[in-house]
Amino acid sequence: MKLNEKIAYYRRERKLSQEELAARVGVSRQAVSKWELGEASPDIGKLLALAKAFGVTTDHLLNEGEGPERDAPPPPEAPAPVPPPADPRPELGTNLPGFLGRMVRRWGWLAGVYLALQGAGLTLFGLIGRFMVNGFFQGVDNMETGFGAPGGGWAYSGPPEFEAAIMEELGIARPSPLSRFQSVMLAIPTLALVIGLIMVIGGLILAYALWKNGKRGE
Repeated sequence: MKLNEKIAYYRRERKLSQEELAARVGVSRQAVSKWELGEASPDIGKLLALAKAFGVTTDHLLNEGEGPERDAPPPPEAPAPVPPPADPRPELGTNLPGFLGRMVRRWGWLAGVYLALQGAGLTLFGLIGRFMVNGFFQGVDNMETGFGAPGGGWAYSGPPEFEAAIMEELGIARPSPLSRFQSVMLAIPTLALVIGLIMVIGGLILAYALWKNGKRGE
């Protein structure tokens, strides 16, 4: 059996296509076809690769007086390509949403605490502002009374916002222009007081809700 016949025989016996054999030997399919047709012969390097692919010796392939080796061991399987080791470090940004979600669930309640503290500061500012405005205008009223300002001996001690309406309703005296100015001045700390209380309550509720959600997610 000639070399070209042995190449064709062993290729079919090993159930290899011309493309598969060409890939193992490192040539083109056309080269394998020419070898099998006897139009060309493999060089020594390719002959060694053919013998390895068929599981025979090069002497057997070159010896035209020998027939095919019936009991030849099957050729070794081509090793499967080993994938490159995966990078243990995650790609930048792939786990960012998950990381942020875990941080929010675990520490998000601090945002509610921060909001409540800001509200407490605003509430304190409103209380101090109201106290200072009331104290200032109370001193002015005392000065007017000491100088004999008209008032009929009656002193109003309620909320200054309602002083003008109550005095006009009772017909005691015409309210001082300072009382209206006092109401305007009190509007700012009063608004700060109301907003601060809302922030305190809302912040505490938010902190508790986020804290419970974080506990549930652990």
